[in-house]
Amino acid sequence: MRSCLYATTLISLLLVAGCDMFAGPSADIPDRELRSKWRECKQIKNPSRTKVLACENYERECDRRKNKGNLVCY
Repeated sequence: MRSCLYATTLISLLLVAGCDMFAGPSADIPDRELRSKWRECKQIKNPSRTKVLACENYERECDRRKNKGNLVCY
């Protein structure tokens, strides 16, 4: 019984503490910088594979923020 209580407490703490744990490195970018990088990506004609991956991350972060009501990229 006691181990069940510990497990429940641990899971609860992890859920509360890790809400944005899987958001990725783009989640730490300030709105102004994210918008600048996102717009830059829209203007690149022939991006490298590395730049494509970075731009996809920026796009995902823009979408994530849009879903939260922050229209920084749009």
